[in-house]
Parts: sequence; C-alpha cells; structure tokens
Amino acid sequence: MKTVAAGSGNGDDPPATQVGASDLPPDGRLTACALVYLALPNLLFLLGWFRIGPALLLLAVAVYLLAAALRVLARPASSAYAPTAFLVILLTSALWSVFGGGSHFMYANPDWEIRDAVLGDLIHANWPVYYFSAAGDPLILRSAIGFFLPMAVFGKWFGLAHLDLAVYFWTVTGVLLFLLLLPLQGRIGWRLALSLALAVFFSGMDLVGQFIATESWPEFPLRMEWWAPLSYPSLTNQLLWAPNHCLPIWIVTLLYWRHRQRDELFQVMAAALSLSLIWTPFAAPALLPFAALAAITAVRRHGWGAIPWTSCAAALVFALPLSAFLLTDAAPIQASLTSASSPAAPGTGYALQPFSAHTYALFVCCEFLFLALVLAPHVRRDKIEFWLAVFILLALPFVRLGPSNDLGLRLSTPALIVLLIVSLDTLLGEKRLARRSTLWIACLFLLIGAHTAFNELWRAATFPRRQPDYQQTLAERQGGQPAAHYVGRVDASSALGRWLLRPVPKTAISGG
Repeated sequence: MKTVAAGSGNGDDPPATQVGASDLPPDGRLTACALVYLALPNLLFLLGWFRIGPALLLLAVAVYLLAAALRVLARPASSAYAPTAFLVILLTSALWSVFGGGSHFMYANPDWEIRDAVLGDLIHANWPVYYFSAAGDPLILRSAIGFFLPMAVFGKWFGLAHLDLAVYFWTVTGVLLFLLLLPLQGRIGWRLALSLALAVFFSGMDLVGQFIATESWPEFPLRMEWWAPLSYPSLTNQLLWAPNHCLPIWIVTLLYWRHRQRDELFQVMAAALSLSLIWTPFAAPALLPFAALAAITAVRRHGWGAIPWTSCAAALVFALPLSAFLLTDAAPIQASLTSASSPAAPGTGYALQPFSAHTYALFVCCEFLFLALVLAPHVRRDKIEFWLAVFILLALPFVRLGPSNDLGLRLSTPALIVLLIVSLDTLLGEKRLARRSTLWIACLFLLIGAHTAFNELWRAATFPRRQPDYQQTLAERQGGQPAAHYVGRVDASSALGRWLLRPVPKTAISGG
C-alpha cells in the first residue's frame, strides 16, 4: 500500500526524525476496535431517539462507513506490543481509571452530580429522554450522552447494584484504546514506564501561572487550572471530570495521527468523526483543521482522486441529521468573541470574562508555549501539524463558548495530544535526537506541569467519597430546568420533529 503524505516534509527525511512514526503500518485491528467502541453508542442512540425508518437508514450508512474503513486497514501478522508490555498498559489504564469520578470508587468532582443525574435519567426514563419546562414546553436531552448510553442499557437490564463497575470497565476500555494508540514502546522497560507516566501527568505549568497571577501558592489539593479565565486541562483532569468528552476526542485524534500518512486516512476519519458526534459535539470541529490539512496535502500531491468521495458523502449523510439534533435550540448557550479590551456583559460567567494581554501571555507561555519552543527544533517530518497545533492553542482563547468555555476545554485537546506525541518522541524515542540541554529543560517544564495532574489524583484519593445519586433528575439538579447546553426545544413542525425524532413520551420528566 502506498502512503499518502498528509504531513509535511518528504520521503528523504531519516525515519529517526519523524514524530511518533513507525516503519510498519498501523495495526488495523486496533483501529477496528477503536471504531467499534465509538460505534456502539450510535447504535443505541439511533434506535432510542429516532423513528425506526430513519434509524435503520442511518445505521446502514454507519455500517457502510465502518466497512469502508475496515476494508483498507492493514492486518499485521503480530501485535506491536509484547504480552508483558500490553499487560503494563492494561494495568495503567485500570489504575488511572480508578480515580475517575464515574465509578465513584474515590472522590467524584462536583460535575459528577450532573453526570450522575444524566445517567439516572437515561436509565429511568423512556427514550428519547424529554423534560417539561416550567412553561410546559418539551425539552429533549441532546448533548454529550454517547458515553453514558451503554451503561444506561446496563442499568435498565440489571439495575443499579453494579452500575459503578459498568462505568468503570467502559472507561477502562476507552483509556486502554487511547494508550495503545499512542506511539509507545512495544516492549516492557524504562522507556515504556516513563512514556505512560508522561501521558498520565502531561500538563501545562499551572503551578507557575497561578503563583505569578495571584502572588501566592495554590492551596493543595484544590483545583488549580482556573487561575485565569482560560484553561487547557491536563489529560488527567479531562479523564476525572469529563470522560464523556475526552475519550472520543483522544481516540479520534490518535486515529488521525496513526493513519495521517496512509491511503486509508480519509476512510478512517470519515467513520471516526461521524461516529464521535453523539459522544461530544466538539470532536469533529477540534479535528477539522488537521483533516483539512490532510486533504489539502493529499490533493496537492496526488490530485482529487486521493479523496474517497463515497466515504465523504456517506459521512455527510450520517452527520447532517445528528448535527441538526445536536444544534437544536443552541442559541441560548453563552458564547463570547473576546479580546483583551472587550468588556464583560452582565451575568457573564468567569470562564467568559475578558482577559488582559498580560494574562494571555502568561497563560500561553505557562500552558504550552515554552515547552513547544524547546521541542520545535527536533520536529522534522511533521512540522506543519506541530505548528498548526501551536497556532490553535494560541488562537483558542479569543473564541469561547459555554458556561465553562467548553470550546477551549475540548478543542484544545487534539493540539495538546500532538504536543504529547512530540514530547514522547523527542525525549523517549529510541532514536531521539534531543540534546542533553533540551532533555533537561523539557523535563523541567514537564515536571512542573505534572503537579497539576498529581493534584487531581491526590484530591480524588483523599477527599471523602460519596455515593452516586441516580434518582434525582437533571432538572432537579439544575433548579427546575436543565441547562441549555444539555437540552433543547424541538419544533414539532420541523423536519427533525416530524420525520426523524420519536414523539414526546407520556412519561417525560417534569421540570420546575
């Protein structure tokens, strides 16, 4: 199979300088497992939310997308990981996931009160889940529910007694796929151990940023990533607070990275991006710049024939009705186009407050820029992807959406993973070219940043554990009516209401 060079550079560059590269094709079996993991909630969603006719048609399109991707994947004779290395990665996934709030094995962050309510409503209510507002308007549950759907089915069938284990194992599966998709060492040893530690503790230098911004040390182990009205969360923060968003973004980003220089990239991404929509509305826009880069490079080098138009058309057919559903009544969601001098509107949340040029410079330098500049000289064949990631991280603070600026929290993730991959290759790759000075400077930045992830893990391990409450509804948790980023009003006369969505069940959940 020939390669489609979706990255920058040329084939004359030495393999040792390629970021996260391998001379072997990516293991198609691992990609297939990741796509199936993304696909399962789509099956449940379509059969539960859409009328049977449109649901079956969209399921047929999803099957086509999966088949088109699986057909072109390489199938190596052996795994890239030795059994002992796979066991270490599995144990790391299991241990990392123990700290997650969804299983409630340890302290669950406050956001899990809302997420538990969503899961409880998915278990106790008929699908699709509707709420009645105080005015009697039906509001449909629509956003970021993909992660919860398999556990909701488990809860419906087997009750709540072992729901914590279901959440835990579903999370472990996603984390395991993420770690296996990373360019890690295939054999057990110190490089693999340090690579796994780097993934778990990868973060910006929030400790330095908070000290400079507030002129005081943070109170350990309270959350420290909101020292400015901006945040690029550590991977551990994402996993502990919002696995429903981060797991699909992690997986789709690494599917892009693994296949970015091969023919099958577009079939894989057509399936992955479409299937990620019901998990989180942010994965597709977050990966759009990288997918556009790949398409432009492929067309420039190989012509328009390099694009599999049937897969792209199928992805569009699948994505359009799901996008229309996710964007239902999205206007009330808080948004902000921010500059250093823009005034704050009345009632604007902290995450949407304006920031000064000084705060912006401090934020980008502490979060990623210092590390990126140290790593930059050692990037060869993937320079364009690397600098695209840096540009995205520089630009994101100026456009914010959602009460906690979900746009920045989620759209920064692929760029941060690119920096993680560059760090892995530069510092721990077997053929790394980093000088000793680069090694020590980068390690210093990473060690300071590791405090953020350690802070999250320590809080989860030491704060009081609470039992989940799956009986209180989302409406009750949010003062009588769910927030706009969770629900939306569906116009019964629209195409979405008339032809696609199931009607409002008689057992819709009452609000205020």
